[in-house]
Order: sequence, then structure tokens, then C-alpha cells
Amino acid sequence: MGQTDGTNVARVGALLLGLGYLAAGLVGFVTTGFTGFVEDTSEQLLGLDLNIFHNLVHLTIGAGLLVASQVRDVTITQGTLIGVGLFYVLAAVLGFIDYLQIISVNYGLAVDNFFHLATGSVALLFGLLGARQQNKSLRSTRGPGGVAAAGPSPIEERRAQWDTGGQQNYREGTY
Repeated sequence: MGQTDGTNVARVGALLLGLGYLAAGLVGFVTTGFTGFVEDTSEQLLGLDLNIFHNLVHLTIGAGLLVASQVRDVTITQGTLIGVGLFYVLAAVLGFIDYLQIISVNYGLAVDNFFHLATGSVALLFGLLGARQQNKSLRSTRGPGGVAAAGPSPIEERRAQWDTGGQQNYREGTY
């Protein structure tokens, strides 16, 4: 099973990015108010173009990252960061080619596009570093020659979780 003690770098990255995007969404609403859902507004915050839809995207991504930073299985956190990173890198590419007017990003060299590229890259980096850290941790549970050290392997831990809780065997009882 994934690392569960909270030391994986992916958890820290998801928490920090989640707080940042949640704050950006909340402060964005203070700037834009609640009218004109997808209007192309002239409202900005620190050079970033805003509208209500843009704020909602930031709130949703921020909340999702905060939840992902707290889940028990760190592989979910890593996957969420990688997904969010790819989402924001794609948003940057679409912004650079001027296809993000729906969130009020009006031109290719807008500050938003560089911000999305940077935060998307950071999310990808944290997700991949977290996966690498977990992989190294799993390798350290192996003895010489790749032979499993004493104790259950990660898949055996996962199977034991499925089979606990006084319920019928997961693999045999649900089909």
C-alpha cells in the first residue's frame, strides 16, 4: 500500500497548491463579485484576469487538492497532483494560443498563462517526486537481490485491508 505516514512530498505539494488555489478563488470573488458568470471582464487581481467561472475553477481545484493531501493512500495524492498539473499545463497551452476567453484570459502572453504553466509544472513535479519517493521507499523494503524483506509486500497489505472489517472476503463475496 502507499505510504501513509504523511511524509511523502506529494502531500505537502497538494496542501500548498490547494491552499494557494483556494485563496485565489476566494480573493477572486472579492474582486469580481457575483455577476457575469463567463463574461469577459476587465477585472484583475495582481495582473491575473478574473471572472466568476475562473474563480470557481480555482476554488474547485484548491478544494480537490486539499482533500487529496489528506487521503490515506498517497498514490491518490500523487495521481491528483499529476492530473491537476496536466490540466494547468493544458490551460496554459490553450491560453497561449488564445482559447481561454471563457475564463477571461484575453491574449496569449497574459500573466495567467505563465501562472498556469508554472503551477501546473509544480504540481506535476510534486506528483512525480512523490511517486519516486514512494518507489524508493518500497525498494528499501526489499532485501539483497530484490528478495522481499520480512513482512508483507504492498499488495499483500492492500489485500489484507480488503479482507478486514468483519465483512465477507472482498474478492470472493462481491461477485
